[in-house]
Amino acid sequence: MRPIRSYIVTLFAAALFVAACQPAPPPVVADAEALAALADELWDRQLENNVSARLWKGLPVENLPDLSYEHAEAEAQFAQTVLDRLAALDETALEHDDWLTWAVFKRNAEVTTEGFQFYWYSNVLTPYMSAVAGLRQIFQAAGVATPEERATYLDLLGQVPTYVREVEMLARGNAEIGFVVSAQNMPAVIGLTRGTIAAADAGMFAVAAARIGSDDAEVDEAELEAFRAEMNRLVDEEVNPALESLVEYLETDYAEAAPDGVGLSQYELGDAYYRYLVRFYTTMDVTPEEVRAIGYEMIAEMKTAMATIQAEIGFEGTFEEFREHIQTSPEYYPTTPEEVDERIEDAANAFYARADEFFVRKPEAPFGARRLNPALEASQTYGYYNPPTGDDPVGYYNFNGSNLHERAWINLKGLAYHELFPGHHYQIMRVLEDDSLPEARKAMMVTAYTEGWGSYSTFLGLEAGMIEDPISQYGIYMLEIFLANRLVLDPGMNALGMSLEEARQFMRDNTFESETQIATESLRYSTDMPGQALGYQMGKRKLMEIRAHAEAELGDAFDLREFHEAVLSPGALPMTVLEEHIDWWIEQQRAGAE
Repeated sequence: MRPIRSYIVTLFAAALFVAACQPAPPPVVADAEALAALADELWDRQLENNVSARLWKGLPVENLPDLSYEHAEAEAQFAQTVLDRLAALDETALEHDDWLTWAVFKRNAEVTTEGFQFYWYSNVLTPYMSAVAGLRQIFQAAGVATPEERATYLDLLGQVPTYVREVEMLARGNAEIGFVVSAQNMPAVIGLTRGTIAAADAGMFAVAAARIGSDDAEVDEAELEAFRAEMNRLVDEEVNPALESLVEYLETDYAEAAPDGVGLSQYELGDAYYRYLVRFYTTMDVTPEEVRAIGYEMIAEMKTAMATIQAEIGFEGTFEEFREHIQTSPEYYPTTPEEVDERIEDAANAFYARADEFFVRKPEAPFGARRLNPALEASQTYGYYNPPTGDDPVGYYNFNGSNLHERAWINLKGLAYHELFPGHHYQIMRVLEDDSLPEARKAMMVTAYTEGWGSYSTFLGLEAGMIEDPISQYGIYMLEIFLANRLVLDPGMNALGMSLEEARQFMRDNTFESETQIATESLRYSTDMPGQALGYQMGKRKLMEIRAHAEAELGDAFDLREFHEAVLSPGALPMTVLEEHIDWWIEQQRAGAE
């Protein structure tokens, strides 16, 4: 990170005279320093307010997130000051890396100010977005090894009742303007929230004995007993009553107001909000109609490729008949979570062994797979990746290990590439391990870029010949056609009149997902995280388009390793900014060749 230096002219009059005679420094220096100062300020603000940033840096979480309208309003106002400060800079005179910082900050500030109008459409109840269930990660990552850490833990636990009441007030505010979770997703909302109510030693606030103390320090048993007693009191007398109040409201007045339809278009500002989300998550100026058309096109292309593989295998039936063959053949299904873990890690490690063929550098942080918390498995289709934290140096893909008879292993290689290497783990750690980037840039998460890179990584494994057996190649397309379906279903249910049952039938016709997975995924798109699922294939498609452009422009001078470095080294970028960055990189490659 570039420090901001203050130049103090002192001592000799001669030195003052010489300095006065020098030409004024070009404005770009002052602009670059102002931009660096803003980057530092934004990062300090993130460390103060952002739980994920603190967990990543290994800092104790001292305050729970502020969900209030007043806080969101203050953030929007601050974002406007950021835009004003950026507008005062001459971005055309900045060095390229500084321009990337300028462009990223500008885009983030713009979407924050634009998105504030939709504050009361914030969804903090559904499985992927639950502000209550999300407390688990905070408290399970919190340090409790020392008396000081335990005191911080109790202070944070004491904030939970107020935080839960804020969740309830937000839900009540949502309901007042008519924004209530659809009836189809209400059982998951209530079940997940009620599932957080437990005794202190059994729920998400539990502190295992292994987390207490260390080998080189004695534990004061009296202090530890007092800690556990206060933890029990807080959970029993304050936390659980607040959660019970929230659940009671959700089960009564809130549930009674739940609409029968799905998607954002059923709400007053829903159509405008969804169109904002499409731009937000894709970081492209596209409409729901355009996204759906792309989805239909991609599904058709993938079915053609899948038919070719079916012929290679020697299967003479249709897409539907081969799907039935897969779904009814036990040999295609893992029998234990340990087998899933092994298959994922073996695939990612095999790609890592060939990393030098495709990348300039490799991540230092180790990676692995582990089973998702079983309490979360019923509401999630696959799982998610967790980057390393200050307390745990390993990046993990948390996979869904339930109902294995419905989860064919033939797509696990593609999943391993997407989630671990060279997908999310590599892409994220490539940035976090780079000391040259401003910290505020490192912490950027852009769905289309991040998930687009994950899906591109799956394609790269296929292109690189990492998958030799045709059935696993077919598994790649099973995963990819599942993601392509999202481009039809997400805009379909949220803006273009598709019903929940029509969406589920479309998934039955065009994916290999079980009824359980179809149920959770369709609700994810329509009421849980509208728009977010578009980032995967829209991002991958844009990356492929950018790569094809670079290959056409550079011809024989195109180097895939250097292209990947150019894509990854700046960190997560909006796709429009990435396009401009690669155009700049192409010119640099040409200049170097000349």
